[in-house]
Amino acid sequence: MADEQKTYEPATCGHCGGIGCTYCDKTGTVLVRAPKKACPECEGVGCIYCGFTGWAHPKGKYD
Repeated sequence: MADEQKTYEPATCGHCGGIGCTYCDKTGTVLVRAPKKACPECEGVGCIYCGFTGWAHPKGKYD
């Protein structure tokens, strides 16, 4: 299986609406895998599956 290059793009944090919170390191934005899509579990509101960012596939600490 070949390693595929993941591309990330900035998105406004769904939890704080861009104001800044713990989930986005107080920046108001998070990096998500391109193309960005709202989290299918919470529809962009924020849940444990998206790290409370509202986006599917947010960039993790070890990505």
